[in-house]
Amino acid sequence: MKNSILKYLPLLFIFLFTACEFEDVMSDDELIDAIINAEEKVQILEYDLPIDAKNTMSSDIPDDFFDKGNLASQLGYQINMRSFDFFFLGVKSDDIFFDLSGRELFRTEGYNKNDDKKDDDGKDDDGKDDDGKDDKSDKDGKKDGKKDRKKNCFYLEYPVSLELPDGSSIKVNDKKEAIESLKKWYNQNPDVKEKANLVFPISIYWVEKKEKIKYDVESEIEMKELFSKCKGSKDKEKKD
Repeated sequence: MKNSILKYLPLLFIFLFTACEFEDVMSDDELIDAIINAEEKVQILEYDLPIDAKNTMSSDIPDDFFDKGNLASQLGYQINMRSFDFFFLGVKSDDIFFDLSGRELFRTEGYNKNDDKKDDDGKDDDGKDDDGKDDKSDKDGKKDGKKDRKKNCFYLEYPVSLELPDGSSIKVNDKKEAIESLKKWYNQNPDVKEKANLVFPISIYWVEKKEKIKYDVESEIEMKELFSKCKGSKDKEKKD
């Protein structure tokens, strides 16, 4: 048995070396293109990702969540994300990409996405779906790169109720339960592009100067006004 294992070790080393060498000579743009255009992809679950990729998603993209993922052999991962932004609940976000080690891949600034093929969801690389509708990333005016990602500056007080695009509603007790409910519904209704909504009234809070401030919110319009105030406060802190 031991001899059988040893017999395959050279092949394993050759495979690993070839994969690493192939990946090292490619730029992020080239590797992303290769992943998108790969003919053979294996569908994965979130827990199949390398630990570095999981950490990036939880720390750098807290307001998006994993929807579906694919592994392109010897290349890397393409992850379809959905939004947990309170104003775009459940809407498709930009796909994110990782190399085999879990390092996130970024487009070069100014890269022409129109040169790419459509992704697996039929979304053009100009940020529009087949019907010409803009997705969340266009509404955000988001560019490529970590520095341009927006994060909610306030937090929900649970439990809350979510109104789904079909008019049904569901009560959730925490963020994890909310994400799992949205993921399940959109996976069962893959052609639906409309967002889910919070059922008002709700309570929100944020921490400013180590003080937890709570607001009772009666409508989405009121929440947008508070968001503008909160965002203005965050921008001021950055300048200071």
